[in-house]
Amino acid sequence: MSLSDDVDYYALLNVSRSSSAVEIRRSYRNLLTKEHPDKGGDPEKFAQIQRAYDVLSSDERRATYDQGGAAASRTVDEEFVDAFGGGSFSQKLREQEGRREHLADQIQVRQSADANSHTAGFEAWMRARGDAANVVYTSETMAEQFGVVKSSYEAVPLPPIRAYQVRCNSLAMGGVAAAKDALEIVSEAIPSELEWGEVLVNIRAAPVNPLDLYTVATGSAMAGGKDDAPEQPPFIAGHDALAVVVKIGPGVKNLAENDWVFPFKPKMGTWRSLAVWREKDVLKMPSDLMPAEYASMMREMCVAYRLLEDYGSLRPGDAVILNAANSTVGQVVIQLCTLLKLRTIALIRENESKPEEFEKTANWLKSLGATEVLPDAGSIKLELDKKRFFAKPKLGLDAVGGQSAVRLADALHEGCPLVIYGCMSNRAPTWPWGAWVSNELSVFGFNLRRWMNQNKKKVPSMLEALAKLVNADKLVINYTEYELSTEFDEAIDHALEDGRGTKIMLKVNDIGVTY
Repeated sequence: MSLSDDVDYYALLNVSRSSSAVEIRRSYRNLLTKEHPDKGGDPEKFAQIQRAYDVLSSDERRATYDQGGAAASRTVDEEFVDAFGGGSFSQKLREQEGRREHLADQIQVRQSADANSHTAGFEAWMRARGDAANVVYTSETMAEQFGVVKSSYEAVPLPPIRAYQVRCNSLAMGGVAAAKDALEIVSEAIPSELEWGEVLVNIRAAPVNPLDLYTVATGSAMAGGKDDAPEQPPFIAGHDALAVVVKIGPGVKNLAENDWVFPFKPKMGTWRSLAVWREKDVLKMPSDLMPAEYASMMREMCVAYRLLEDYGSLRPGDAVILNAANSTVGQVVIQLCTLLKLRTIALIRENESKPEEFEKTANWLKSLGATEVLPDAGSIKLELDKKRFFAKPKLGLDAVGGQSAVRLADALHEGCPLVIYGCMSNRAPTWPWGAWVSNELSVFGFNLRRWMNQNKKKVPSMLEALAKLVNADKLVINYTEYELSTEFDEAIDHALEDGRGTKIMLKVNDIGVTY
């Protein structure tokens, strides 16, 4: 069998021409498990199925196909490359970018205007008010600020269920390594009713992240601002998850039963089977967008996507250097760079007692597309010189902090940015003054939740781009599943293992007990 536009894409996906987008997506997902080459399927037929879904999952390409035009000419990865960074990675580069006004031009324009005009004065007053200038007070704003009188609505009753939850009873005095001793899986009754703006959700998948274990050890979510106030035990552990809405309370407008949601704030306690959350604290995503396990890791995938698109003004052939390269964000960065024809220098910790583990991890990262894999120690700059890697990296990505961040900065091309998006070492980096002056070091911090708040219109397209890559097996993350209620201890033991090359995933098959 060979790829051909003569193949009936609807028949290939076992759907009709009148099928909805959801029906097409579900049929495609079923075929993935049956026809995948790893499960004995025909590679050529599997490629045809992927191409058929690429066409029929897009309204524009589907309409063209239905009209008898050429089927989509781009594959999922080609479409991703063409759209990424405003098209700067496609073969037709957009050379003309928005030109900023020179300072002298701005001064001349402002001097020529009437500085004493009413308009100029009003604009200056608005800017002086800061963020408060753009606040519009609505009934929802007032309800959030002052609350809603309980007698003005009828609460929604909930069934008496004792749900499973992982409770942190005390901070792990021995640090992250002792996190297991501070955690206990218990069965607690859910609230008896839903109040204004609340929803009951069923957690389907919750990853175990370094941030979760750090919070158990310190009480802090490293989120910055008011959300970084340390939590006092007891509290429910976990930050990320994919949840499904089971019931909605009064005043809920944008969510319905069976909607998929993702926790939008840190420290919402995701290691449990059922939770009552506020509508405004969750992010709605399309149901069946991608497998639930991947959807639960959406925050880390989005971080990787934004780090590459927003920093460094990268072009094909440029190099990116990152530490903690075997983390989930690191894996995604490496795979996205491969699609974008960027070279990656991956730094990982070397376990002196198990030197064979480094080689194993290095080979795995290279299979994902890493160009070089080096121990996160010594001078990375000298190591790259020894390997004749003379084109210095144009972007550094730091998730560790401390001396690891200093090593990244030292290896960067002069004037290129280092972006800090995590601090696994819990140590702030300190650079000598020469790094700032001689190398024109630029350091940025990145917080995904803040970015999403400021760029809400860009979120759907980012989620869709990542979902297409996941569903086409262009983006793969290793994970190992454990059932929350019965296998939690084993899951935490695995999560605390050194050199682990897989994400630990807590799955919920049992929501609890009715009493």
